[in-house]
Amino acid sequence: MTDIVVVEPFETSSHMLMSQVGNVRFGNTTCTYTNEDELIDLIGDADAVVTTSRGRYTPKVICAAKKLKIIAKCGALPNNVDLNAATKCGIPVTWTPGSNAVSVAEHALTIILSLIKKLPQTMQGLKQGEWHSEDKKAEELTNKIVGIVGFGQAGYHLSKLLTPYNVRILCFDPYINKDKVLSAGAEPVDLDTLLSSCDIVSLHCHMCEETFHLIDKGSLQKMKNNAFLINTGRGQLIDESALEIALKEKWIAGAGLDVFETEPAKKDNPLFQLDNILITPHMAGWTHEALIREARGASEEVIRVLKGEAPLNAANPEYTKYK
Repeated sequence: MTDIVVVEPFETSSHMLMSQVGNVRFGNTTCTYTNEDELIDLIGDADAVVTTSRGRYTPKVICAAKKLKIIAKCGALPNNVDLNAATKCGIPVTWTPGSNAVSVAEHALTIILSLIKKLPQTMQGLKQGEWHSEDKKAEELTNKIVGIVGFGQAGYHLSKLLTPYNVRILCFDPYINKDKVLSAGAEPVDLDTLLSSCDIVSLHCHMCEETFHLIDKGSLQKMKNNAFLINTGRGQLIDESALEIALKEKWIAGAGLDVFETEPAKKDNPLFQLDNILITPHMAGWTHEALIREARGASEEVIRVLKGEAPLNAANPEYTKYK
C-alpha cells in the first residue's frame, strides 16, 4: 500500500483527498520534527510527504526515505528542504504559491493600521487607567507613502488593499516587470529610495542568500524617524539585533513583526520588551481559508505525482523526470 505522511496536519479533511492514491497517516501535532532522527522515524517508509515550514529536510533525512517520490510543501517556497539533495534523489519538491497571499496582505494591513493608530499602547494604557494623551496621538494612513519590498502575490494584494486609502505606493522588486508594478498603481524604485522616502515599509520577499538581512543597520539608518517597518515575509529578512537598537534609539517609530529570525520565537527575545513594536506568532497566513487552499494544493500535487503526472509547482526546476 502506498504510504503518504502528513508531517504537521492542520486541515485533515483536505489532506484526506490523497486517500484515493494511498494510505494517509499523520504526524504528532505536538512535535516540530526539527530533529533528524524523529523525522526519519516518521517518513522513512513513505512514498509521499506533505509538510509545512517546520521540519528540516536535510540530505540525511531525504536519503533515508528510500521510497520517497515527492515532498509537497504547504505554503511558501520550501526553504526547509535541501533542494540539491532532493533533486539528486529524483524527488520533486512542490509548494503552493499564492495560497495565503490574501491572508498575508490583510495581516500586513492590520499591523500597519494598528501601529499608526497606536492600538497596542493605548489598549495597554487604558487597562492601567489611562485615557488618551499627547504621546499616544494616532495618525491617518490616508496620504502616507507606503513601500512594498517584494511584489509577488502578497505584495500585489497589499497594494490593492491600500488603494482606498489614497496612499502613494513605492515598490522595490528587481525581478518583477515594471509594467506589472505600474498597472497596480505603484512606482518602481530602488531600495535606498524606498527606505528613505516611505512612512511605512512592508516586507514581502522570499528568503534567500540575496535577501538575508536585507534590512540591516545601514538600511534602518536610511529610514525616516517617523517610519514603521512591517515584516510578514521571513524573519531572516531583518537583522533583529540592529532592529532592537533602531527601536530603542528611535531611528524609526516602530515595527510590526509576524516572523522572527528564530522560530518559534522565545519569550525572552529582547524585542518583546519594547513598547514600540507589535508582534504576532507567524500567523499572517494562518487563516481558515488559506490553510484549506494550502492543504488542498499540496494534496493535489501528491495525487498528480503518485499517478505519474507532472507536478504543477516544483521548487527544483532542474528536476527533469516529468519534463
